[in-house]
Amino acid sequence: MLNDDDLCRYARQVIIPNFNEKGQEKLLKTKCLIVGAGGLGCPVALYASAAGFGHIEIYDQDIIEISNLNRQIAHKNDNIGNSKSENLAQECMKINPNISVFPRKKNFNETINISNFNLIFDCSDNPKTKYTLNYLSHKYKKILISGSAVQMEGQLAIWKSGLNINYPCYECVFPKSDEKAPITNCREAGIIGPVTGLIGSMQVNEAIKEVVLKNYQSTAGNLFLYDGLTQNLDKIKLKKNRQCPICSK
Repeated sequence: MLNDDDLCRYARQVIIPNFNEKGQEKLLKTKCLIVGAGGLGCPVALYASAAGFGHIEIYDQDIIEISNLNRQIAHKNDNIGNSKSENLAQECMKINPNISVFPRKKNFNETINISNFNLIFDCSDNPKTKYTLNYLSHKYKKILISGSAVQMEGQLAIWKSGLNINYPCYECVFPKSDEKAPITNCREAGIIGPVTGLIGSMQVNEAIKEVVLKNYQSTAGNLFLYDGLTQNLDKIKLKKNRQCPICSK
């Protein structure tokens, strides 16, 4: 049950139709994993904290560099040289001290147990981590909300293959290949900060819908493509690969 402080803090959420106090209670009981504390991880963690996701863990072993500051909005000039995950966790607690936020100063890999989490935010910037998150999320039947951004473009998808055999997984759509992949990281290709902010906000919006609004039509099974130059947002229906090594078994 929400206390008086909760009712004040989340007042603008609980008055939303189909959200109400029960919806907020669900958020407060939700355990979410955020992988990456950079351009996407910062807005995801800040908005998830403000919304009242009750338990958040943030994985990232990197330290803050000055080149991060154009987009990684939780990190400030005075934080350069500090741990990204620790600083982001501290900023989240400043927004909402009534939730639990735990920094994990290490890279995410297949040995990490995700069974206790309700949903996963993929805010990583490398294919290896994305494939690992996809594999574990499918194996443990978790909702995976994946974002990516480079230059002035962004992508968003909700993967639920472990919960519904008709949904594709990440590897269905982006199969592994021996061919050299195009440059997709910010360090080499560049990035505009507002694009990461937009995609990160959309990730949390989808997470709230998945947790609270059970009667709505899930957007899983679609890929959203944002173009910051034209301000186009395209929605593409995805097909499951029946030979996918991850989700066709």
